Amino acid sequence: MKVNSNDTNLASQFISNGSEVKINKPVNGKEQINSEMERLAKDIYHNDQPKEPKATYDKPMNISTNNVVSTREAEEKALNNIRIATVNLYMPGGEVSNSVEKMFTQYDNIVAEIAAEQPSLANKDWGISISQSGELEVTGSINDKEKSLISEKLNDNGDFVAAANEFKSSFLEHIDLGVRGWSSYDINEDNFSKIFDLKEILDNSQGGESFKQAWNKDFSWLELNDNISSQLRRNAERE
Repeated sequence: MKVNSNDTNLASQFISNGSEVKINKPVNGKEQINSEMERLAKDIYHNDQPKEPKATYDKPMNISTNNVVSTREAEEKALNNIRIATVNLYMPGGEVSNSVEKMFTQYDNIVAEIAAEQPSLANKDWGISISQSGELEVTGSINDKEKSLISEKLNDNGDFVAAANEFKSSFLEHIDLGVRGWSSYDINEDNFSKIFDLKEILDNSQGGESFKQAWNKDFSWLELNDNISSQLRRNAERE
């Protein structure tokens, strides 16, 4: 799926105070998102670190403690991994946002198919989780027949299932490399299905009118991030 060109041309802001990574609502300005990306790369992981003393010589140094060698190259690689993880977790065009947007484009059609066969399900409380095997499971206070109908509609849509698995794999991969924010929660293969309700994510990823005008699409990565943060606070434990 192609990502809207606005994903790399409009605004976002990262604030790294405390343990949460927060993103402000976008403001207009063609170069804002690029400047924020530069700030992220240069400042967000260095802002609170003391300045290094001026080197007296340029010879590289290895520091070894208990057979563990730390080099400037290794430190830069670690910082780069953190930057990559942050972009893929939180930013438009990142792997998490892209995978959920793919689900979002299929979601309305699936719900319409379900409503056509069982209209009462539109007003009932049910959710979607993803099992360790990658199959989508239906949760909530509905009967087994209703769960079976919804499960069939979900799992018959290969694009939706693939996107759901992309969301899970990319999220787990990048929180292991990140710091603060979502990475401060204990999320793994075993508890992922208990933490995230994919239906809640999709129901709350619709952009408002101002967002639609700015980004020219319905899916909002800002609303997505808000809901992921909300589910983590409610359902996950901090490490």
